Amino acid sequence: MTKRIIYTDKNMRELKLPLDGRFPLRVENERLSDYLHSTVPFHWHPAVEFAYVVQGSVICQANDTVRRLEPGNGMFFNTNTLHAYFPVEKKDCVYKAILFDPSLLGLPGSFIYEERIVPILSNPASFGLFLAPAVNWQQELLAILEQIVSLVPAKVPCPELQNLELLARLWRILYENTSGAEDKLPRSSWRDIERMKQAMLYIQQSYDGPVTLEDIAASCSLSQSECCRLFNRILHQSPMEYVISCRIEKSLPLLAEGRLSVTEIAGMTGFQSSSYFAETFKKQTGMTPSSYRKEHLNR
Repeated sequence: MTKRIIYTDKNMRELKLPLDGRFPLRVENERLSDYLHSTVPFHWHPAVEFAYVVQGSVICQANDTVRRLEPGNGMFFNTNTLHAYFPVEKKDCVYKAILFDPSLLGLPGSFIYEERIVPILSNPASFGLFLAPAVNWQQELLAILEQIVSLVPAKVPCPELQNLELLARLWRILYENTSGAEDKLPRSSWRDIERMKQAMLYIQQSYDGPVTLEDIAASCSLSQSECCRLFNRILHQSPMEYVISCRIEKSLPLLAEGRLSVTEIAGMTGFQSSSYFAETFKKQTGMTPSSYRKEHLNR
């Protein structure tokens, strides 16, 4: 099966299905098995994101906070939060994701935006918030999210106004219960997240050429050993393993297009030879580059 890809720009902001500027709200029906390694890779976007699990379990990571979500549990990812979804024991998971631009509730400069929206957007304590039905106000949030999801396929009058009403309730509950919360992480942890982003940005911008551990460490102003520890703590892989994963991800749309040869794609994604690319691609995906292309073109 052809795997889904999260497209990002040079700053790793998600490009896939940008929010509609006329009404910036989107509901996604997600299944982990649709992605390479059943993993939604690390990325961030300017929209806020709520998600809740429908079937199975999933590991959610927001910056360096990791939580396991069971059916009925959810997460809130604040704007520009580094986040990813991982499988539990190699099993599949189905979840709903609701993304929207906070300006939908109030334009920047307005009282609503400056006094009720910005306090949450700028509060590190809400960058990755776990939502559980056992907590009354979080149960209310989860119930509202289900209502938003149910409006998408339904033929109801003025769905945009109904969604706007639900989002306003959602944000009010979030504001009342998190605006006074204090960030419990030390400043060093937030500095590490920024360094992690800097290193990932460097790799995303340099994957098509030679990339060394020394280069990656220099990009985030760390020693090579500290850089390795940072990657292993936050991304759970080494810097060079992330480089390989990035290169494989970048090769997928090129293979699917069918215009370039495997040798050309290998060179464009930083592999020194087509044989090494093919060997690595098979280890990562379970199929050869040619098989992946053929399967995609036959769909």
